[in-house]
Amino acid sequence: MKYVKILSLVFVVALLAGCGNEKEFTTTCTLTSNDVVNNYKLDTEYKIYGKGKVANKVVTIETVTSDDEDILDYFEDTLKETYDSVNEIYGGYTNTIKKEDNKIISETTIDYNKMDLKKYVEDNSIIKSYVNSNNEMLAEGLQTLYESLGATCK
Repeated sequence: MKYVKILSLVFVVALLAGCGNEKEFTTTCTLTSNDVVNNYKLDTEYKIYGKGKVANKVVTIETVTSDDEDILDYFEDTLKETYDSVNEIYGGYTNTIKKEDNKIISETTIDYNKMDLKKYVEDNSIIKSYVNSNNEMLAEGLQTLYESLGATCK
């Protein structure tokens, strides 16, 4: 009887922990763009979180630095409108923007478990190569996308 309890406990722990080889991961990609003509600098960090080959979410921090208040206002409005619009259509987006010391800091989380990826792929056919047959976002695809923009990923 004692062994049955121990085996049951081991079974439950294994079931809760998962027996698969899929490991959780975080990949960080960074991109800096210095637009001297238009007087701003954009630093972007993309953190991809996932398990196995699938990305569950991405947290993006975009920091726009400029001495020109009009440029900061433009980026603040554009970022807010863009993320609000995409969230209305596909869901899964949360975005906060704050303005401080000649900077706009936008933090956006895209939760692929809440997002309508099927609709997103239908509307953006290029994304089809970045999802698997279950319409799950592939981490490798996101990394390739960010690197194509000029980001460095680790």
